[in-house]
Amino acid sequence: MALNVTDDTSRRPSEDSLRRYTDLVKITGMKTKYINQAQEVRLLEEGVTRFDFPLEDTRRLLRKIAEDNGYVFESQEGRRVEQMMARHAGRSGTISQEQFETTAAILRDFTEKNIGEEEARRQLKRLMLQNGWRPRRSGLFWSKKWFAQVEV
Repeated sequence: MALNVTDDTSRRPSEDSLRRYTDLVKITGMKTKYINQAQEVRLLEEGVTRFDFPLEDTRRLLRKIAEDNGYVFESQEGRRVEQMMARHAGRSGTISQEQFETTAAILRDFTEKNIGEEEARRQLKRLMLQNGWRPRRSGLFWSKKWFAQVEV
């Protein structure tokens, strides 16, 4: 049984479609150079539905445009930060206030300071809760108050 493989050049995106999608991505990242997960999903949906690009091609094109323009993706930085937090948590599954604050500062650096300190802390707290990591007690009274004060 032989597979019928044909060269499907009709699926190749037009130059106009590529230019318009590139402009859409540039407009999205123009203000802050930071693309959050909701914006990333919307851009992928637009590429697939409105411009009729295959999903993998859309994803590659989105990453290339972002790289060329210095845009940062929340999803990429989130994975890096999660790896760092996992290392901090270790076998005990606890993270100290110092490790938490250092990681929040690193997250802000990764995003080129496009998110504020409070948002960085919120993202880290959500990450800790999702992964079941606990705050390590600290301070004079060995409390976890530092973690409770971070709003989700």
